Amino acid sequence: MDGMPLRRARPLLGTVVSIHIDDAALAPSQAERAMSQAFDVIAHIGRVMSAHDTRSDLARLSQAGAHAVVTLDPHTVQVLRAAHYWQRLSRGAFNPSVAAERLCARGQRPGLTRLPHASSGLHALELLSDTTVKLRHAIQLDLGGIAKGYAVDQAIAVLQQHGVTRALVNAGGDMRALGHKAWPVDVRHGHQNLMDVRMRSCQTLQQQALATSVAAPVNPEFVQLRRFRKQVWHSVTVQAPDCMTADALTKWALQSSLLCPELRSALRQHQARMWRT
Repeated sequence: MDGMPLRRARPLLGTVVSIHIDDAALAPSQAERAMSQAFDVIAHIGRVMSAHDTRSDLARLSQAGAHAVVTLDPHTVQVLRAAHYWQRLSRGAFNPSVAAERLCARGQRPGLTRLPHASSGLHALELLSDTTVKLRHAIQLDLGGIAKGYAVDQAIAVLQQHGVTRALVNAGGDMRALGHKAWPVDVRHGHQNLMDVRMRSCQTLQQQALATSVAAPVNPEFVQLRRFRKQVWHSVTVQAPDCMTADALTKWALQSSLLCPELRSALRQHQARMWRT
């Protein structure tokens, strides 16, 4: 029967990814095809940008020789381009190279080759085209700070290509809503599992994206890049038009002071809202 809501979930991106389609005009078979292909693109992005898989694009970047030209998946190049942007805008609060080095040192990124020298990170990488990059030397990168948000955005794009007009993609706290349906949202403190009363102004999500990042014992893979006398924030939630933007801003916001003019400016520029606990 047409118009029945459809929901599926799969273990992807190191979490459980769920897709909800609630589109009265869509035949069930069409919704199933759309959902299947949306999961496929998420799985593909997870494979090529995995820091755990020795066959991934990131693994090959850590194995490359000096001055190598490396062919990468177009999705990887798009995320690298975004990583350049956010590292520059945040003045290093978002830095996928330093994050990778520290996580490798802890043994948490087995897909990446351990490098003997301190990497210059993204500065050692030149984007030549939509599929090729040139390296001054091998580099370690962890794109987990934005790749999950990017995968959510790409899944939404696939659903739109199949004619879906109302849907929600949720990748373990990185989510994006398509269409005019208001989806209920419940954001909780990362270290206490208690709902944040300041999030009451964001109880539903409609035609927007939402991302939450946690700097607490429940998330041992978070890498603090800026040094404070103590960790100021436990968790950050950002609402923005797309999920990759929201994802990147949470990583920056976790590491900024209470009144950071550059962050506030970036939030306005990207039409984003922020809640920190």
